Amino acid sequence: MVKGKLVIKGILDPEDARLAIEHGADAIIVSNHGGRSMDYGPSTLEVLPEIVAAVNGRIPVIFDSGIRRGADIFKALALGANAVMIGRAYLWGLAVAGQSGVENVLDVLRGGIDSALLGLGKSDVKELDRTDVVAPSDFFRRLG
Repeated sequence: MVKGKLVIKGILDPEDARLAIEHGADAIIVSNHGGRSMDYGPSTLEVLPEIVAAVNGRIPVIFDSGIRRGADIFKALALGANAVMIGRAYLWGLAVAGQSGVENVLDVLRGGIDSALLGLGKSDVKELDRTDVVAPSDFFRRLG
């Protein structure tokens, strides 16, 4: 028996999200563990909206893959993620300048989020929704 919260990482399919909830997960992390392991695997951003729909607010959905700038965080939140993990970005700052490097990375990410919000005339990430961004799968479907 697990004592504490159970968070399952590596969810890339809505059915896996449903199963995680059914088996007691307290949260899930949509992640491809740092990169596509197969050329034909889906991108995390592409599958995020379907997973969010499958979870339907029952548990938090955390996004973790490919975060390199504030706009990446903005897109994940707009597509329904409750939180975003920044992955390697903070490590780059840490390696270069220790704590101040991490603080700089966080400032840069915040600035990117603020710029994206400003461009939409919004003041808070809580105001975001799917209509604020076009998911890659929607974009390619529109191209036909």
